[in-house]
Amino acid sequence: MAWPPRRSSGRSSRRQRNIALLGRAATIAAVAVAAMLLVLSRASPDRYSALRSGAADLVAPLWTAILIPLAEVQAAAGSVADYFKAVEKVRLLEGRERMYQIERERHAQALHENRELKSLLKVSEPARERIGVFAISGSSTGAYVRYALISGGARHAIEPGQPVLAAAGLIGRTVDVGKRATRVMLLTDVSSRVPVRVVRTGLPALLIGKNLPLLDVDLSGPSNSEVRIGDRLVTSGDGGLFPPGLTVATVVSVSGDMPEARPAATPDGLDYVIVERPYMPPMPLPEEPTQAREAHPEAVIQQQVAE
Repeated sequence: MAWPPRRSSGRSSRRQRNIALLGRAATIAAVAVAAMLLVLSRASPDRYSALRSGAADLVAPLWTAILIPLAEVQAAAGSVADYFKAVEKVRLLEGRERMYQIERERHAQALHENRELKSLLKVSEPARERIGVFAISGSSTGAYVRYALISGGARHAIEPGQPVLAAAGLIGRTVDVGKRATRVMLLTDVSSRVPVRVVRTGLPALLIGKNLPLLDVDLSGPSNSEVRIGDRLVTSGDGGLFPPGLTVATVVSVSGDMPEARPAATPDGLDYVIVERPYMPPMPLPEEPTQAREAHPEAVIQQQVAE
């Protein structure tokens, strides 16, 4: 059995009618004011501008008074949220610190073991010799060459084929040496080849310049999947020119035929660089045996005359 609908009292129905009437009146008034303002803006722009300025002066204090407590409430809510997030951040940082502490201990242990092994095996390592610190005069980027110019030359003991370093890592090597200036071939030059290794895996690789901001990473056999984005590349010491362990580049892409890496140091924004002697000096040529000299006395005489 359905209950009959509840009858509303006359007082409540009258209140509802009054509210609906007031709503309609407010809507009509708002539309009328908007229409008047629109007509005023078209008919008299100067009066409309003055009216807007007056309304802004009237509303600004009220708006400021409303915004202040709202800003305080938002700041309080943000502080509460930051407080609860701080606990999670502290736990995350503590976990990372424990992980880094373990890695530091492993690294220190490995360095200690390496020193002991080298001492037992009496390993002889060439010492790095710095020639000097020189200012960068400029850099050039062409279609086929990438060079930088430094303010040092033959009078400063600079020779072709010497490594050029910056605080961030390897820049390139010297190629054309004048008396007071030297041209440096950058890593991005198409003729640049730098033997490196991947720090994470120890894989050997070859960095190849291509006159672009990025370098090709030739892994010489292993597939591209054996390097990851973010892997650091350092010099391997192969060839004897660059000392091992210098930061060179970071892998930024593993798609395509070859992974690509971004150089750690570029001449843009640098003021000074370091020039060093080659890590391992070139092997001296073997001297001609005495019997060969005696067998060719004319060649020896011609050499003495030339000197």
